[in-house]
Amino acid sequence: MISIKGYQSLFLCWKIGKEIGKYEGLCWNPFRKYALLYAYKFGTSEWFSVKNIKYMEKFYKCFPIYYNELNKLSFEHYKLLVNICEVKKRYFYYRIALFCRSSVFELQQIIMTNIYLRI
Repeated sequence: MISIKGYQSLFLCWKIGKEIGKYEGLCWNPFRKYALLYAYKFGTSEWFSVKNIKYMEKFYKCFPIYYNELNKLSFEHYKLLVNICEVKKRYFYYRIALFCRSSVFELQQIIMTNIYLRI
């Protein structure tokens, strides 16, 4: 069993999203297949659920270039950010989360207040 910790887990999420993105349109339902594969490989099914695998693909699509600054937030932060459709709005909340070093709950509250529209 391989353990996943810290920045390695975020990079792994990004890599899995990239891998799934390659097969978009070629494979009927890659999410379930990848969920089973990685749950078997890493020995944890909750972390590699179909829902989380879909978030990993969205994470890769929203942040196609991986750089070290991405490690400053957790995957839970990115799960909130990838649900924002507008690129400028998503990047705005991403920068706020980095600057304020907000928790997931605080970021969720900031997003719900629509501070982007007030500025």
